[in-house]
Parts: sequence; structure tokens; C-alpha cells
Amino acid sequence: MSSLFDSVTLTAPPSGSLQYGEDLAKWIVKKAEGSEFRFEKPVPAEHGWTEAVAADGERFMLGFDIAESSVGTDYAEWLITIDKPRKWIIFGSKDSPSRGRLCDLIHNILREERQVREVQWN
Repeated sequence: MSSLFDSVTLTAPPSGSLQYGEDLAKWIVKKAEGSEFRFEKPVPAEHGWTEAVAADGERFMLGFDIAESSVGTDYAEWLITIDKPRKWIIFGSKDSPSRGRLCDLIHNILREERQVREVQWN
């Protein structure tokens, strides 16, 4: 939960759907500078924004969106997802050491910001 990011003004990409989270995505990229992870430019997604992240030969997708119930509130609930694109490996592991370090990086970035009121992991 934070008031750092715009929960009122919408960004309308060419698809016409409305998305929140561009400023959150760009903020994470800036705060992560100098880390082992290479962040690509955020792009609009079906809901919110997404950006590719890579390290140690692995690629992850970060998603950024707002909880619908907090649109327009001062302290909005922001959603960040960390996914690993999977190949056609049925028994492949979803977790990896790089994914764990990426989760730690995101968590530490959020916890270091005084205007982030709460961080929850699901």
C-alpha cells in the first residue's frame, strides 16, 4: 500500500483499455539500478503494465497493477507479480535462486521506502 503512485489518472494505451501502474514499474526499474538484474522498458499489458527482467540466463516477467477496490484512494493497494515464462517442460521447476533474489530485491526496494505502508506476499 502506498500513496507514491497515481491511483486516479489512467494511462490509455493504443488498445483502448485503461491501465494503472506505469509509474510504479518505472520506479522499480530506477530503484533496482546497479543490481544484478537487467530490466527492460515497461509496456502496457492486458491489465496494468509489465516488464521483462533477466539475470544469470533466466528471464522473468514483472507485472504491475492496482487492486480495483483501491482505485482513487490516497493509499492504494498495488499488485506486483513475478512470473517466469515456462517452456514446454512439464516437470520443470518454477522457482530458482535467481527468482528468489529477484523477490528479495523487490521486497527490499519496497521496505526501504517510507511511503510504502505495507508489503504482503501471496
